[in-house]
Amino acid sequence: MVAGGAVKFNRLRLENWRNFLSVDVELQRRVFLVGPNAAGKSNILDAFRFLRDIADPQGGGLLAAIVKRGGVSQVRSLHARRNPSVVIDVEIDLNGDLGDWRYRLECIQDNQRVPLVAREQVWRRGKQILDRPDAEDTADPSRLTQTYLQQVNANKEFRPIAEALAQIRYLHLVPQLV
Repeated sequence: MVAGGAVKFNRLRLENWRNFLSVDVELQRRVFLVGPNAAGKSNILDAFRFLRDIADPQGGGLLAAIVKRGGVSQVRSLHARRNPSVVIDVEIDLNGDLGDWRYRLECIQDNQRVPLVAREQVWRRGKQILDRPDAEDTADPSRLTQTYLQQVNANKEFRPIAEALAQIRYLHLVPQLV
């Protein structure tokens, strides 16, 4: 269980996310994002908020997270020409259990600009426990409008990830006031 426990992000991988074509960052216990304006600091932080918005039990979900950001075309990198997918991939330790979880989400949009899950995968201690789309998704493509992360009836095996992501909070502190 995550409630009250420690959550540590060990790695963040992004593909076609905002102004990044590809990012792969190992995260330490403490991370400082420093750089000039428009370097992508806020876009990296927004990847975590995006996952929180999907997992949020109070009106979250993939569609809400995408709409909050102006649509898939606003989230997808302008440099993404060949591969239209937006990918967020995080490795998470919960309660000090090293190498515990990995969650990967790949999103696209259909011809009506509806966000869809192109791929959703979850690993626990190196063993894959979810790989979508599956046969049920193929039989009913409208299921791909939602992630399993946001569905309490589908995320039982990896609910600790959903709970951890839903707890993410972002506070923008103004250095002059601190």
